[in-house]
Amino acid sequence: MEKDPYAQLMIWHQEDEHEKIVDRIMEIPQSDRDYDTVSLLARAMNNLERYDEALQQLLTIAKLGEGDPLWHFRVGYSYYYLEQYEEALREFEITDKLDPGDRSTLTLLDWSRGKVDQKKKQLNQSATLKVMNEQTTVNEASEVPIEAVVYAADKINPVALGVQDNSHASFEYLKEMYIDGYFPNFLVDKVKAELVKVVEFLEQGNQDIEEIQAKLDIAINAINDIAEEFDENDSEIETVARESIAQTVEDILAFFGIEIETEAAIRERDW
Repeated sequence: MEKDPYAQLMIWHQEDEHEKIVDRIMEIPQSDRDYDTVSLLARAMNNLERYDEALQQLLTIAKLGEGDPLWHFRVGYSYYYLEQYEEALREFEITDKLDPGDRSTLTLLDWSRGKVDQKKKQLNQSATLKVMNEQTTVNEASEVPIEAVVYAADKINPVALGVQDNSHASFEYLKEMYIDGYFPNFLVDKVKAELVKVVEFLEQGNQDIEEIQAKLDIAINAINDIAEEFDENDSEIETVARESIAQTVEDILAFFGIEIETEAAIRERDW
């Protein structure tokens, strides 16, 4: 390209006329497009939310872009909005190494890390949810009550009780649900306190296994329902979902003799 067309591309970029940039560059035969031209084309495509096309253009100049932080940034940007967060994280980390401290890079680097962590958490919760669903179908009275009570209360050493290995997954699942920012923690505190009482009851050797089994089976199912609400709504929990969650927790508390007003609980929680 000649100098004047380059200048026009810069003007169009400042005016957010990204479609014009794409149209102009696409008129140039692909074999005649140099590194800078392809970079500008990819930037315009990213700005038009044509992320897959932008990425494909950038990959054609990957060899030349290895040491260019701007190339890695644009690749990371495409990956991020294609929801390929691990790839985006990799590219933004390289960008930061090549050009440390850039504010835009640091912002997208932080966002990408958050998305990767969130994805890992969701995968872990899905896996442990599957384990818990399998556990609730087991009919042996000695398995579900001890596992659920002990781990929800976070009180007794699981090894000392000789519970199954997959109980650790249940424990981690309950812990994750407890610390989740959307989970109604002030209600869980009450449930946890009551579960501690049940644990103390078990330690005294006065267990009524059938009664404990029935209560905890329903509690576990209710917690699973809450988990599904979070999975479906993620960070954008709507009013209906909040009411459903509060109602579910109310059902759990009812089994331990605790009554709450669902609407008040929704108002008090900082969602």
